Amino acid sequence: MRKISLLMVLALSLQAGDFYYEYGKKVMITKSYESRDSSGIKYYENSLGKKIGVKDEIIIKCVEGKSCQDALKRYNIISVSRLSPTMLLVKVPKDENIFTLSQKLYEDSSIEFAHPNFIKKRTRR
Repeated sequence: MRKISLLMVLALSLQAGDFYYEYGKKVMITKSYESRDSSGIKYYENSLGKKIGVKDEIIIKCVEGKSCQDALKRYNIISVSRLSPTMLLVKVPKDENIFTLSQKLYEDSSIEFAHPNFIKKRTRR
């Protein structure tokens, strides 16, 4: 019985991890490294081997006619830039996991979507 319990805990810990949704599919990621400059960009590698950068910001769209302020207060988000009447760019506290927080915000009824602010490497065409 003890061995089974240990195996179950191990299996659950292996499944836990950071993720985001891309085109409706869950994409698992692992932290690669953190930028040493003042940009605060953290780099991850997704399950497809693609490297992605993430700033400490989340892009949020509030449901039309609703206020997102209660949800933002609930998660101690104080730094907000308004991108449009319903879209916000919020700064995430340094000790927060950006992927977990964006998922919690997305689950709030006043928020239409919440997504980390990904950084894309520029390429020449």
